[in-house]
Amino acid sequence: MSLTSTELTSSAIRRDDIPAIRARLETKLGELLDTGAAPANLRNAMDHALLAPSKRLRPILLYLITEPAQHFESAALCLGAAVEMVHTASLILDDLPSMDNAEMRRDRPTTHKAFGEATAILSAIGLLTRAFGIIAELPEVSAKTRTRLASVLAAAVGHQGLVAGQEIDLNGRETLVDHEQIEHLNWLKTGCLFVAAAEMGAILRELPTSRVEHVRRFARHLGLAFQTADDLLDVTASPSEIGKDVLKDGDKATLVSLFGARRARLSCHEHLQAAEMALSESGVSVAPIQAVMDQYLRAKIGPQ
Repeated sequence: MSLTSTELTSSAIRRDDIPAIRARLETKLGELLDTGAAPANLRNAMDHALLAPSKRLRPILLYLITEPAQHFESAALCLGAAVEMVHTASLILDDLPSMDNAEMRRDRPTTHKAFGEATAILSAIGLLTRAFGIIAELPEVSAKTRTRLASVLAAAVGHQGLVAGQEIDLNGRETLVDHEQIEHLNWLKTGCLFVAAAEMGAILRELPTSRVEHVRRFARHLGLAFQTADDLLDVTASPSEIGKDVLKDGDKATLVSLFGARRARLSCHEHLQAAEMALSESGVSVAPIQAVMDQYLRAKIGPQ
C-alpha cells in the first residue's frame, strides 16, 4: 500500500517505507524541474541527467533525518529535490571530457555524450540555479531558515567543498601520500554534500545545536565510507553492476591504490560504525537510516 503525506510522519516511518519515500521524491523531482519553457535540447539534457535511475541517497537521508510531520513533508521533499539537483549537476561536470571524461552514468550515456559538452555545462548550471530557487520558495519555512539552508548548501558545493575536491582530484592527486590526505579529499568530493543534506534535514526539523552536531558527525563518517566504497567498486565491480564507468581512478591515489582493498574495506567499516554511534547519539530514528546504510554500503563492500 502506498503511503499518503499524512501517513509519512515521524511515527510512521519504518524501514519498509523507504521505497515509498523514494517514489515521492521522484515525483517531486519531476514536478520541480519545471523545464517546460526551456529550449528542447536543454530541457532534454536536464531531464536525462536528473531523472535517470538513482539511489537518491542524499535526499532520502535528508527526509529521514527530518522525520517530517505532515505540515513539513512538502518542504522536506522540496529540499531533498534541491540537494539532488546540486548532486546531479556535480556529476554532469565531473563527467566532462576536461574532467573525468566518463562515458556512462546512471545506466545511460553521460550528459555530454548524449547532448554535447556545451549543453551539458548549461544543463548543470540550470540545475544548480533551480536548486537554490527551490530553497528560496520552500513552503511553510521562515525566511531566516531558508537563508540558513541555502548557506549550508552553498558552502558544500563551493570552493571549500565539491569544487575544491574536484580541483584536487584533477591537479593535486600526485601530492597525496597518506591516509589523512586521502580522507580530506574524500571529505571534499563526497562527505561535505552528505553532511549538508543531513544538516539541512536537522535544520528543517529545528533540532537543537548539540543534536545537529551529532547529525553532522554521523553524515561525515557516512560520506567518507561512501567514497571509499565507491573507490572499492571502481576496481571490483562491472559497469552493469554500478551503472557507470569503472577503472576510472587509474593511477590516482586512493585508499585502495595506496593501501590495498583490505585496508580500504576496513576503513569503510570503521566509518560506518562511527556513523552509527553518532546517529544513536543524535536522537534521530535509527532503523530507517540503518536500512539504507545496510542496503547501499554494507551489502556492496562485503564483510570486514
